[in-house]
Amino acid sequence: MAKRKTKAIHTGHLGVLNPAVAIVVCVFALAMLGVSVLFSASLPIDIDDPYQIIEKQMMWMGVTFAAGLMVLKVNLEWARKFIWIGYGLCVAGLILVLIPGIGSVINGSRSWFRFGPFGLQVAEFAKIGLVFFLAHYFSLIRKESGTFWKGFVVPCIAIGVVVGLIMMQTDLGTALIISMVSFCILYLAGANVFYLVGTAVAGTVPVAYLISKDPERLSRLTAFLDMEGNKSGDAYQVWQAILAFGAGGIDGVGSGNGRQQLRSLPEAHTDFIFAIVGEELGLIATMAVVLVFMGLFLAGVSHVRKAPNTYQFLLASGCLLTISIQALVNLGVVTGSLPTTGLPLPFISYGGSNFLVMGLCVALILNTSFAWKSPALNDSKRRLKEI
Repeated sequence: MAKRKTKAIHTGHLGVLNPAVAIVVCVFALAMLGVSVLFSASLPIDIDDPYQIIEKQMMWMGVTFAAGLMVLKVNLEWARKFIWIGYGLCVAGLILVLIPGIGSVINGSRSWFRFGPFGLQVAEFAKIGLVFFLAHYFSLIRKESGTFWKGFVVPCIAIGVVVGLIMMQTDLGTALIISMVSFCILYLAGANVFYLVGTAVAGTVPVAYLISKDPERLSRLTAFLDMEGNKSGDAYQVWQAILAFGAGGIDGVGSGNGRQQLRSLPEAHTDFIFAIVGEELGLIATMAVVLVFMGLFLAGVSHVRKAPNTYQFLLASGCLLTISIQALVNLGVVTGSLPTTGLPLPFISYGGSNFLVMGLCVALILNTSFAWKSPALNDSKRRLKEI
């Protein structure tokens, strides 16, 4: 009897229909916009050396590109052997950075390792480490993801350790992003919604307590509720950003002609660079940025729907959510829709650690795209593992 041939099945997108193409285009457009705006946004930092921020950003872009190429070659299933080690290293790094003499304080947060003129923000890398951990963990307990102990308590302990250490660094913005991404992963993994909602509600109590004990954080929150009344105080930065949007109008004042960063808007090259985009390039450019981030998210959603197993689905989803949620929060802060958190805008703001981590998230999504595009095993050769 002739042996029946089985047709290989592709699990991913093929050719130009691959959402990875759209993701790469979106990221490239955002990065190029960032470079073009950073020059004028960083002028007040050092007039004698106006190119220093651009040079550092270009250097980090090169580092990110090289690191991304290496990540593309990694077998993500093989990498699972080291996920527990990676999580442990993240926790160890978050502890070490709290020790005076080892960690450095920048903008009020003790979350940096300094290497001469360069610094690495450990909390940024904890974002990826925790996404890997949760994706691996839930793939192992897939049938028990809705249970209280294994599906909720254990992952919440892992999340709580990371978030707690970051809050000790007084980096509440990064802690917020990690918490939001982690809870989204728990929901996608099948954790009981009742547990998630209950924890979110109960979590407001300690957060409110911590804010009430921190006069600076409390004043930021109260200033957000009445920005015009506090425009000379704690709402000064956001108010100046709103003025920048108003000055830009629809068409903008022209690239390099912005004035807010020269006199009035602190951190214009990092957390509030979106306001410089609005002033110099106008409403059309700001709407284009929002649409590009939306396009990146939708392309990512289209991609993760093709995931062949729980682990890679949660890994790609976590990376996509890390980029998208941080972008959403930054845009909300700069436009006065959310309280100030101190988070950069992915791919546009200046910042080596954040740019590198966001780039690695993109590389991981592309890695899964290439892996899923390969033909699946024939039915006769398939071995049942974790799915």
